[in-house]
Amino acid sequence: MKTPEKAPEKAPAKAPEKVPEKAPEKAPEKPAQKAAEELPEPPKDRKALEAAVKKYGVDAALEALQKVRVVDLRSLAREFNGEFGIAGREIRNANKKVLIDEFKAFLNK
Repeated sequence: MKTPEKAPEKAPAKAPEKVPEKAPEKAPEKPAQKAAEELPEPPKDRKALEAAVKKYGVDAALEALQKVRVVDLRSLAREFNGEFGIAGREIRNANKKVLIDEFKAFLNK
């Protein structure tokens, strides 16, 4: 009788080499988005609004105005004394969209 042959022994498998993982790169932010994020808080008065426009630009200032309550937007509009597109009862009855549109028209002059 024949003796059974042994199967050839396999060499132990090597562990795969570890490749250092790279951190995913962030896409560069758009300047308008970055400026809007840097704006500390929505402007509460005329000086703060003018400073925000000068420092961050009209678009970032308008973004900040979106966060302001309608009552405060009306007060801010009244500070412009006739320079603004609407006055008096029109300001009192204006909703947020109308006020933001008026600020946009006024600031883009």
